This record gives sequence, C-alpha cells and structure tokens, in this order.
Amino acid sequence: MANGRWILGGAVVLLLLALSSHAGAYEVWVTNQRLNKVQILDGQSLKIIAEVPVESKPHNVTFSPDFKVAYVASVGSNDFTVIDAVTRKVVKAVPGGKTCHHVAVSADGTLLLVSNPGEHTVMLYDAKSLERLATIEVGKNPAMAVFTKDGQTAYVSNGGDATLSVIDVKNRKVVGSIPNIGKGAMGLVMSTDGARVLVTGGGENKYTLVETGTGKILVDIVSGKEAHGAALTPDGKFALVPNRQSGDISIVDMGTGKIVDTVANVGDKTDIIDLSPDGKRAFVTLRGEAVTGDPAMTTGKEPGVSVIDVPGRKVVTKISLGGDPHGIAVRP
Repeated sequence: MANGRWILGGAVVLLLLALSSHAGAYEVWVTNQRLNKVQILDGQSLKIIAEVPVESKPHNVTFSPDFKVAYVASVGSNDFTVIDAVTRKVVKAVPGGKTCHHVAVSADGTLLLVSNPGEHTVMLYDAKSLERLATIEVGKNPAMAVFTKDGQTAYVSNGGDATLSVIDVKNRKVVGSIPNIGKGAMGLVMSTDGARVLVTGGGENKYTLVETGTGKILVDIVSGKEAHGAALTPDGKFALVPNRQSGDISIVDMGTGKIVDTVANVGDKTDIIDLSPDGKRAFVTLRGEAVTGDPAMTTGKEPGVSVIDVPGRKVVTKISLGGDPHGIAVRP
C-alpha cells in the first residue's frame, strides 16, 4: 500500500513538472534575409524547431492578434508571405509595394498596413480576403506602422524625411505629418493607453516620444549609436531600443521618456527586438553579412540572436543562426 502511494505521488510530481515546463512555452520567429527563410526557435531550449522557406530577403515578421497567422515582409520580392503559424505552412505570397518592409496588424486582426520604402507608400489590406483596399502616399521611405487600438488611426515612421505620418484609416488618407522625428526613423511602438508613440531615429542616434492627441514631441533624446528597433515590455512600462552601431540596448521609461538603464555588450550590429510573454527575456537579432542596407554599416560578425536577462540587465547567451538575421517576433 505504501509503495502504491509512493508510485502515485511520484506520478503526480512528474505530471506537475511536465505541465510547468510547458506552461511557459513559446516560439521565437526570426527572418533570415540571406537564407530566405524563417527560423523558428523554441523559447525555452533556444533550439531551431522548424524552418519555413519564403521569398527573397524576408525582412520583418508580425502576427495576428491570436498568433495563428504570421506575416513576413520581403524586401527582395516586393511581397509579404502569409503563414499558418500553427502548421508552419505558407498560405499565400501577396504582392506588396517596392521593397516591402513591414506588415502592421490592427488590434482586431481585420486590417493590414504594409510599408513600402521603395515607393514611399503604405498599402491597406483586408486581412481575411487579402484584398488590397488602398494605396496611400506617405513620407519618404516608410519603414513601419502601428494602429491605434480602435483601428481608426495609424502612424507611419518615414526614415527618408524624418517624419511620422498620421493616417485616417476609415477615409484612407494622411491627415497629419509630424516633423523632426529623426533621420532613419524606423522602430515604432505605442504606449498601452495609446497616448504616446516612441519612434527611433537611428540616423541621428536618438529616439522621439510623441503625444498622439496633439502631435507634440514630448521627448527627443540621444540614445546609443543608431537606435533601430523597439519593443514594449508586456506591462507597457518600458520600451527596449537596440542601438545597432554601439551594440547595446537602451531601456526607456514610457511615462517619462527617459533612459533608465542600458544593457551593454549585447552583440555586433543589434537590430530588431522582442520579448518573452513574461517579459523576463528579450531576443535581439544580430546581423550577418548584410543583404539590405549599407553593408559597410550593417554587416555583423556573429549572425544570430542575443538573449537578454531583462531583470538582470545582461546577456545570458547568443544563438548562432548564420546568414543575415533581421526581423524577430515572439509567438506564445
């Protein structure tokens, strides 16, 4: 009888351990421009668990709100690839604009906004039918976009003329342009309450915090050298900004706009960033032999992903991937 209890108790312990080990399971999707594929990593083991071939020079990856669909923008083939994120199968490659760079997804998952820096436009799509609804001229070299929670407004970072375009989504037109965002404007995140947008301006080694209600620039701060990507912590309190040339990450308080800390020695040519669902880890792509941008400025020596202990403010490991990793997004 006692032996039976021990066996039963042991089985329960093993079951609980198994459940706990999978409770925080998530994936890290990396677009590799030189290898023309998406590399999918297990968030716990940090091993490659799948690869999905895509069109030429996949640049950035984003997900639908339910994380069942992935959108991969490819600058080389001027399109974006729709992937079933559950089966990891390509659904369709959809024509975009010249040097299709990024796909923004509305909060309700019904609309997509695709940035095309090669033709200075964004394109609005129906997410279900994948029908193009509108092509909207914005500033020079639009890089990324973000929707407000209600989907009525979108903001677009324009690296070529250092502006932030404001789009009336319903009427499909630009209704405002905020200047002096920073040359090379790229990374773009919105505060959880929608009151502020943070934009990186790598060409001027800075980031800018903009009040959405007024278009007023609240904070304009020099960070590390060539601020590039940006990601919010899950609680929305901080933005993490990789600085590509200085190889570090600025941690920005979204309330005050001030840098509260810096993670040093992240890696060579830090690029795009995302965080684990619990916010304890950050994943930052490290460029390889660059196939986009100025190779002299963007080529790195350790192509892969740097893994950051966010509370500890330190690198815990680096994952070698080869090629030229660029975009990254976490899928719970």
